[in-house]
Amino acid sequence: MLALYLTAQKTDTLFVTIDGIKLHTVLTTPATAGNVPLAIFIAGSGPTDLDGNNPAMKNNSLRYLSDALVTKNIATLRFDKYGIAKSADPAFDESKLTFDHYVNDVVSLIGQMKAKGFTDIYLVGHSEGSLIGLAAIQKAKVKGFVSVAGAGFPADEILKTQLKPQLPPDMYNQTIGLIDSLKNGKQVTSAPAALYSLFRPSVQPYLISWFKYSPVELMSKVSCPTLIIQGDKDLQITITDAENLAKAAKNGKLVIVKNMNHVLKTVTGDAQENMASYSNPTLPVNPELPKAIIDFVLSK
Repeated sequence: MLALYLTAQKTDTLFVTIDGIKLHTVLTTPATAGNVPLAIFIAGSGPTDLDGNNPAMKNNSLRYLSDALVTKNIATLRFDKYGIAKSADPAFDESKLTFDHYVNDVVSLIGQMKAKGFTDIYLVGHSEGSLIGLAAIQKAKVKGFVSVAGAGFPADEILKTQLKPQLPPDMYNQTIGLIDSLKNGKQVTSAPAALYSLFRPSVQPYLISWFKYSPVELMSKVSCPTLIIQGDKDLQITITDAENLAKAAKNGKLVIVKNMNHVLKTVTGDAQENMASYSNPTLPVNPELPKAIIDFVLSK
């Protein structure tokens, strides 16, 4: 199915150095060279690589999306975030990683792509990548911003909502205290054993830096054209999230894609089909997604 989007193109693998650290990037340009727009993709949370995959699941979502854009003469830059996949670093120290590190990497990539001659640069942030992109464009000017399945609530609020149905009341109340402490910039020394992986000491600096950002507040400060895309079969992010972002946008457009889930695939059945698509690398992305992004980019 990958051939669905393939066309004549040039792919360059680049290791870009930012503050002494090498990031693995893939720059894909149309065969019809010239001054084409560039979309910088920002992958979602966890160990998600530049194709949209992680060690537990392979779906090639970002790779398919890139190929679709390149067929319409839009170049793409995808990258493995620091510490992930081919941007792994033997000296990686989780306790030193913050959300701001990812933000600054995107700011640097924008600058380096401008130095390579790209003048019309767009950010395409998926899931947590949407928040990273929103924070990055507070510091670097781009032609436009695309949020795909981006949260419309601060991360601490989302975490509380997700944990409530999973925990007994006493443990949930304890967890609320932990989250609020981190929200206020204070690390915690104890957490329920069942939640140690979530609140382990080495990840707390990241949580503190992540919790301080409000996607709605950031969106309200964005001046460039913005496209907010949300699938109505997303099990992780809701249409309300997208509506929150759209309401805050000064120059934004909201697109709801029918039957698209969180990993950008088309699903028409139940939750089992939905989750199965997370590990289906042959299933293409919902065609309405690239169409919306292509129309947005080429209309500017």
